[in-house]
Amino acid sequence: SYLYITKAIDYFDLTNGHRSLVEALEKVRAEFLVVSFSSDWLYPTADSKEIVQALQANGVPTTFLEIPNAYGHDAFLLPSEALSDAVTSFLANVHRCVREGRCKENVR
Repeated sequence: SYLYITKAIDYFDLTNGHRSLVEALEKVRAEFLVVSFSSDWLYPTADSKEIVQALQANGVPTTFLEIPNAYGHDAFLLPSEALSDAVTSFLANVHRCVREGRCKENVR
């Protein structure tokens, strides 16, 4: 199963069937937190920044964080206070937005 997962990851294309990443993400209706690790060779920060730019081009509220790290692609598997803090803060903000009934104003 690892080989199938690896193949799926290697061939996945977010723009499949679309002319651009902006077009592929134009119907998104959720707020995003995009996190990258500086040493990730499989999903480099530059790719994450492209996703952020495409989301922002569509008016999608987006938060981006690059975490300096030397553990490569598997860094997300290790405990990270920076990642934990970012996710906790992001989810708390989304929860507050939902609870206060103001999310629809922020999301297209």
